[in-house]
Amino acid sequence: RTPESSSGEVDIAQIDEHLASLPTSVILKSLNVFTNKFPELGILHLPTLMQSFQSECSKETKVLLGVTLLVTKTQLSLLNPSWANSLLPSKHYESYIRQSLSELILQPPDIQVVQALLMMALYEWGCRDFHKAWVYCGIAIRIMQSIQSRRIAPYPLDTDVSLGAPKDTVAPGIENRTIWACFIMDRMISSGTYNPPMLPMSEMEKLKVSRPLSTVEFAFGTNVSLYSGHTGQNLTWSERLPSGLLDITQCYEILVSGFDIWAQVMTFIFNDGRRAPGMCAPENCPWVPGSPWSRTKAQLERWRAGQHDRLHYPSNSVAIHMTLGYGESFTYINLLYYLSTLMLHREYFPFMPTAESGPRGPVDPPLLEAEAPIGWWESSALELFSAAEHIARLLHEASECGAHLMTPFVGFCAFSASYMNLYIYRFPRMNLGRSPQAEQLMNFCLAYLEEFRHVWKLGEAWVSTLKHASLLYERASTDRGRYLGKSRQDFDHLHQSIHEFRVVDRSNQHIQEIEGAEGPSPGVTYSQPAQRIVPSSESNNLSAPLTHLLTEVSTYSHEQGAWSQWWPTLEDIDLALVSG
Repeated sequence: RTPESSSGEVDIAQIDEHLASLPTSVILKSLNVFTNKFPELGILHLPTLMQSFQSECSKETKVLLGVTLLVTKTQLSLLNPSWANSLLPSKHYESYIRQSLSELILQPPDIQVVQALLMMALYEWGCRDFHKAWVYCGIAIRIMQSIQSRRIAPYPLDTDVSLGAPKDTVAPGIENRTIWACFIMDRMISSGTYNPPMLPMSEMEKLKVSRPLSTVEFAFGTNVSLYSGHTGQNLTWSERLPSGLLDITQCYEILVSGFDIWAQVMTFIFNDGRRAPGMCAPENCPWVPGSPWSRTKAQLERWRAGQHDRLHYPSNSVAIHMTLGYGESFTYINLLYYLSTLMLHREYFPFMPTAESGPRGPVDPPLLEAEAPIGWWESSALELFSAAEHIARLLHEASECGAHLMTPFVGFCAFSASYMNLYIYRFPRMNLGRSPQAEQLMNFCLAYLEEFRHVWKLGEAWVSTLKHASLLYERASTDRGRYLGKSRQDFDHLHQSIHEFRVVDRSNQHIQEIEGAEGPSPGVTYSQPAQRIVPSSESNNLSAPLTHLLTEVSTYSHEQGAWSQWWPTLEDIDLALVSG
């Protein structure tokens, strides 16, 4: 019986009973799916959770199970296992979790509540409810800070709070993983917004958080003290191979450091990147050692060099690591590296090149105040478009061998790679013809996003942005005079959308920019975006740009390849732009 009253309200008591009575096999399978498909939240210790479920089955345990099922259900639509039939619709778990968490967050700190909050933060982000994601993540961090403070306090802070058995070798590891998951989620949610991180590395130092445990240490426990170490030193040390390099069992430590670097890349871009005051000065040009760009790139490469070369794609395949049970983690680590590489290099490339353009730097103010060394832009282009190629191939290989990932971050990787492969497909000279398979790679990413948008609402706006970028670049590459003299300033909203992990649907603005920027402007100045002069007969028809655009798309949809299936018919679209 569905736990829903005649008024449509969810019966919380019945859901509570449902969770308590789920077969052990269903619980284990759902926990396994979550652990494999969400490497950024490698926080669930299955034996401990199952022991808790089979013994006391507290409210906290049931809420954690409920949110695990909720997030896992997003993946089950692709996996379609038979045991999923015993689960409830997502809305029932949502209602149960929201109500339960609203009560539990004010109770004494509990690690399972922190884990449930982190998982809800990821879920809300995928559903484009960014404020809720931000709040859930913030509460999780505060509770986790409270737990950690109690661990390191020289004198007890609360006499009524039990911190577990002193010789427990597993519980400290669960706390270690969970606080680093707070760190990762904080970096993920802060990136692409104008909000500062809530849990900086300096705070991890104050809390004396040890390095992230390896998968072996996390699974079996460790006798090493996790509460007296120095975070900065411990992040560069682990139980590594004799070479001193991190291997795949240290994948969580690798992800922690990688997300810290990615957050720096996103902060650089969202603080105006090269357009920020002083960033075009000779000493701040990207090829200059010690410049902000160069320092971040060097940090990224040091992170990569600290990993065993068996972790490097494309030298090693997803399939090899899948046989070891690490296919998803291997994919995730490499996506993180190539996305950071892509975004660093993309910041300096022209948004609107011409069909004849070769690799070069910015063409719109502020221009760089020094000349690049010979060959620098050619090398930068190779790194940029190779990164886009590797992301596309990683996603395709992971899908083919069963290591498919459908998390919000991976969706952003697919979106970013799809855009860059589209760009180089339309303007092949920008990589000197070194991307002959760009169209196929773009289609790999589009196939991924087609699935992704049915799993997470987040994907819809990315698809919309790609459709508009595709139309713009198709026009610009086939009609040289159509956007002659135009630059990224003429497509400010579209350019902004290309960088956004916290995606906003700006379809109306994209359309107005694409239509409004048409026509050559040989005397264009870059201080203000060029504006289209609207004839008086058209000025009263706000839908004219969109009407023209959709008519063109419908007429030539047979030439759009993978795009045609995403364009609705004119009858399905409201052409009024009053809301725009």
